[in-house]
Amino acid sequence: MSNNRSIAEEIRVLFETLTPTERKVGRVLLANYPVAGLETVAQLALRADVSGPTVLRLVSKLGFDSYTGFQTALRDELEVRLQSPLVRHDPGQLKGENDFLVSYASRISQLMQETIAHLPRAEFDGVVELLGDRKQRVWLLGGRLTEPLAAYLGHHLKVVRPEVNHLRGVPASWADSLVDMGKHDVLVVFDIRRYWEGALQVAEMAAQRKVNVLLFTDQWLSPVSRVARHTLAAHTAGPSGWDSNTPLMMLVDAVIAGVNTRRWGEISDRLQEVEAMRARLGEGLPKEGGG
Repeated sequence: MSNNRSIAEEIRVLFETLTPTERKVGRVLLANYPVAGLETVAQLALRADVSGPTVLRLVSKLGFDSYTGFQTALRDELEVRLQSPLVRHDPGQLKGENDFLVSYASRISQLMQETIAHLPRAEFDGVVELLGDRKQRVWLLGGRLTEPLAAYLGHHLKVVRPEVNHLRGVPASWADSLVDMGKHDVLVVFDIRRYWEGALQVAEMAAQRKVNVLLFTDQWLSPVSRVARHTLAAHTAGPSGWDSNTPLMMLVDAVIAGVNTRRWGEISDRLQEVEAMRARLGEGLPKEGGG
């Protein structure tokens, strides 16, 4: 297994190469990650309705010599997922560099390269397809540090397509939007460690209503991945101890570019109308100092 991938990422990357029974184990692991992997071989096999040897074959394909080693790696991941910046901060990590900014930029560039290298293209293509489909109404939800990313994606999408909505305010008010959601809706969720329980609740309720849930998260995977149709995971472990949103921002920009490229015929017609309207509205605006 790649040292830079989480086990969940590795399962997603290998998924198409697995046997049908191994995929059943993979689905169970991803649906309740990482808790399902902390059960015994017999318990996990029973949950997936497969044999014990099938579980062990999947563990071997993930690069582990034993089930014990697999569980140790899961526990290590779980600890990392819950760490605060106080724990992650290493005061010597970037000291001694001649140029702090160059060193920092180099690390962020590495994170972006790792993100692209480990991202299944089917997941990216699925997100682009759903967000470009005008028959699908779009809703966006961000967390404490990812709210600006949700807003940024929303502003771009509103220019190129109709029916884009941003869930804001207090969680209790979101019920007014959830009640209107259905199988022709897409909910885009941004959730990074330490994961927000409210995001999972909203995503689960939306999924129960047949909404297509799309997730932007980090390499340790938000619990929202259990119900997400497509997941875009960025490598975010920044060199200062704080996770970086830059790789996530790159994925957002890539999705925007993908939608524009694949739907340019529809989008160009819409943009021409938008620009004409802006020009007319601009003519009617008051001059500086006007009433």
